[in-house]
Amino acid sequence: MPGPRQPTDVILANGRKHLSKAEEAERRRREPKVDKAKTATPPKWLPEQLKKDFRTLGKRLIAAGIYTNLDADTLGRYLVAQHQWLIATQQAEAALAANPPDLERADAWGRVQERYFKQSRNSATDMGLTVTSRCRLVVPEIAKQSGEDDNPFLQLIQGGAENSA
Repeated sequence: MPGPRQPTDVILANGRKHLSKAEEAERRRREPKVDKAKTATPPKWLPEQLKKDFRTLGKRLIAAGIYTNLDADTLGRYLVAQHQWLIATQQAEAALAANPPDLERADAWGRVQERYFKQSRNSATDMGLTVTSRCRLVVPEIAKQSGEDDNPFLQLIQGGAENSA
């Protein structure tokens, strides 16, 4: 079973597969092209208190070169899930801090907290906000093609020929 389709730049950088110029051009032609965003505009449905966080994270993602206008909803869902997780965490802590602790309420809020944590983590992974997801987004540099000028043995021979001349 083949792995997920990789961009042409990744295939060339890995060096495991040779593509003719025609194959490379055809692959590049079929790859989706999305323009990078100039600004991060929050979606209309995003609550007002989260729009500042949206713009801040959006600027960071634009600077990293991994944000397009198509990502606005995903970033918005991440912020909403993170906000709801914070609320659930506060409720769970309040239930545990009560005298006596309300374990049933704390358990119920803990399950809600876990649900929002999973949602925010999934959205963060989609957006490249986690360490492992950023590692998968990095395109390896294309190995420098060594020509005859870079060949140290050839340089040694040429240097020797110049000295004897």
